[in-house]
Amino acid sequence: MNFISLIKSLSIIILLSIFSFGSANAKCNFIMDLGKKYTKSHERKYGPLKETTGYYEFDILAPNICLSDNFDKKFIVRHIFLEKKLMAIKFFANNFVDNSATESMKLMNYAKKVYGNFDTGGNPENYNNYHIWERDKKFIVYNRRLNKDVWQEEIYISNNKNSEKLAEWNNLIETSMSPVEN
Repeated sequence: MNFISLIKSLSIIILLSIFSFGSANAKCNFIMDLGKKYTKSHERKYGPLKETTGYYEFDILAPNICLSDNFDKKFIVRHIFLEKKLMAIKFFANNFVDNSATESMKLMNYAKKVYGNFDTGGNPENYNNYHIWERDKKFIVYNRRLNKDVWQEEIYISNNKNSEKLAEWNNLIETSMSPVEN
């Protein structure tokens, strides 16, 4: 009888460990990995990219790709492409109407759960800073800033190579838009 009770207890502990580990590492299913090309199958699923000068931003509401995290329509995942290659992902809280998205703490909690804990001070609700993780040849930046009365909160994912290409593209665009001096 003791042996059977011990086996049942161990089974319950193992199952609880598996379920808690699985849910603790739940990630959003971004449409592709960094550096991958937007293909015909992506076009069939999400529609064609409407790019201008090789650059395009493609937004998806977080509830559509982050199924286990209880995000609502105030959370947006922006996929940033250059020449049809995914260069970066910007996951942000849309606080255009009010600050309720950031105040819900969902994006901060997601960042901590998926990428790792970080120090938010005595009151996480007042965190006004950023944190950077380096993982698998990419960097992840969680940024939460109060700008006047509006919170700006995002998770930005890229790598050095893609980030440099985006910076070069931005520089080229800014230079071409600047008035020419005689």
